[in-house]
Amino acid sequence: MIMLLQVAGTARSADDIRPANFEQVESKRRLAERIKFPEMTRDATVIIHCNSQIAASGKMTKTGCYTKDNFDTAFVAAIMKAAKKALLSPAVIGGKTKKIYLQFRVEFIAEGEKRDIYLYRNPGHAENIEAYGYDYVAAQRVVGKEPWQKICPQRARYLLRLKAFVGEDGQSASPTLERVSGIMPTLDCQNAIKDTILSSLFTPAMADGYPVPSAFVELFSN
Repeated sequence: MIMLLQVAGTARSADDIRPANFEQVESKRRLAERIKFPEMTRDATVIIHCNSQIAASGKMTKTGCYTKDNFDTAFVAAIMKAAKKALLSPAVIGGKTKKIYLQFRVEFIAEGEKRDIYLYRNPGHAENIEAYGYDYVAAQRVVGKEPWQKICPQRARYLLRLKAFVGEDGQSASPTLERVSGIMPTLDCQNAIKDTILSSLFTPAMADGYPVPSAFVELFSN
């Protein structure tokens, strides 16, 4: 059985600002309906963390998921295959649909003969879960011109973790960077990434149908 978690996500003014969501599209295009549970011979719970760019049309592009070990590979493959033809209700800001960066989790639960799949529109950051619960809707960043891509190195490998605060008004503040792997890029590159975040539009995080302040984390690499 496939189950789509009905999480909060309707702002006070739904026509003005609304995060992208999995539910408000025809069932055959929903990501949850398209994911096929991999073959399993034992009980297990697997949580896969992913991100995707959701076009103004609702199409999922540049989807990527993270694996902890080889056991996760089949689950990632199932998500990636489903995402190619899945559709979301796109994000809306100022009454207009926007291309956004979406972080989400897929939880696979195998228990006896039962096979359940749950989707969450957040990456599971502990401080946000502590404040708002397991199924809050994370802030979503509008993808724009991305000036950092022209300033940061193209050949030297790097992976940076950016953390910022996003208020209930969708405004970002206090971005910080830490190196995950590879080189630490130049100060110009670091500042360009921070400026990209500070100049970006966001749909704020949502909890119980209302916008809330939250921590926002995004990975940057070449």
